[in-house]
Amino acid sequence: MLLAFAGLIYVWRSRERKKPWLALAGFLGLFLYSYFPVSWLFALPLESWYDTNPIPRESGQALVVLSGGAYTPVPDRPYTLPEEQTYERSRHTAWLYKNWKALPVLACGGGPYHEPLSFTMREVLEAEGVPPDKIWLETRSSNTYENAVYGCEILRRHGISQIVLVDEARFLPRAVACFRKQGMKVIPAAFNFTRLYWEADDILPTSRAIQMNGELVHEYLGLLWYRLKGRI
Repeated sequence: MLLAFAGLIYVWRSRERKKPWLALAGFLGLFLYSYFPVSWLFALPLESWYDTNPIPRESGQALVVLSGGAYTPVPDRPYTLPEEQTYERSRHTAWLYKNWKALPVLACGGGPYHEPLSFTMREVLEAEGVPPDKIWLETRSSNTYENAVYGCEILRRHGISQIVLVDEARFLPRAVACFRKQGMKVIPAAFNFTRLYWEADDILPTSRAIQMNGELVHEYLGLLWYRLKGRI
C-alpha cells in the first residue's frame, strides 16, 4: 500500500499524464476496507442492540451455542481443531455455566467435516468444566438457519421454550431472529463486541480489519438473504 501510495503521488504530480482517478478510488477502497475504525462503525448497527454486561438480564431454560468452523485432521495433526470462533463461543458458554447458571447446554453444529462440529464443541465444553450429562448435541446443521431448525427440535423434545443464545455480538441479530422464527423465546448473551482502542492495530491498515469487514459484509448480506427467503 505504501508503494501504491507513492506511485499515486508521483503520477498525480506529473502534469503530462491524466489524473489516475480510478487507481485513486481503488487505493482508497483498499485502505478503508483494511482500516479498523471503518469496521467499528460498520459493526455498530449490529451490536448496539445488546448489553455489554456478560451476565444476561433474564434467565432461560438452556444455553445454546452455535458453531463457527474447524480445522480438519491432517497428517501432522490427526484430530479436529476448533477454529477461533468455535472455541471462543464454547468457552464463553462454559464460563456462563460456571459463573452464572448451570443450565443444560445445546451445542449446534454439523458441517462438511469428518465429524459434526458439535463433537469438537463438546470437547471444549467438557474441558472447561461442563458435565457431559449437561451437554446436548445437534449434529445435522450446516448454517445458522439449520442451527435453529434442528436445534429447536431437540429443545422442544426437552420441554425447552426459552433459551440463552451465546454468540459474538455482530452475529447475534441473524441468529436470534432465526430461533425466534422457530417459536423460541431468546435471551441474547452477546460477547466479543467490536472495540476501538486507537492503538497501532487500530490506526494502521491491518489484515485484522480486512477479516472483520469480510465477516460484517457476510452478515449484512446474510440478513438480507434470510429475510428474502423468509427464514427470519
